[in-house]
Amino acid sequence: MKILPRLLALLAIATISFPATAVDEPEPFNSVTMHVFMSETCPHCRAQKPFLAGLDARHPELEIRQMEIMTTREHHELLRNMASLHGVQPGSVPMIFVGGRVWTGDSRQIRREIVEQVEACLENRC
Repeated sequence: MKILPRLLALLAIATISFPATAVDEPEPFNSVTMHVFMSETCPHCRAQKPFLAGLDARHPELEIRQMEIMTTREHHELLRNMASLHGVQPGSVPMIFVGGRVWTGDSRQIRREIVEQVEACLENRC
């Protein structure tokens, strides 16, 4: 039978073209995005910058998006939408969103809660 050798040849080509490692597997979740709405003129925002830089350095899988809202209107719609989704009113800064939670202002307690949330999100995919 000539069909069997042809079939085997086709299977060999398919194996070379599509090796077993080419199976689509979901990539592991390993990143968290934090949205920080701030103002360059806000003293609380400026005071928070070293904290955010340290958090970023300790967690390379954390993406911190800092968005100025006082000197530009570019991020106002995103802030309004995120605030609405979280059931808060946009207003004071800094306003930080991560893993379904939101904080406004800056304090030791807020910083502790942010660190806990980031670490929980990185561990549990929130």
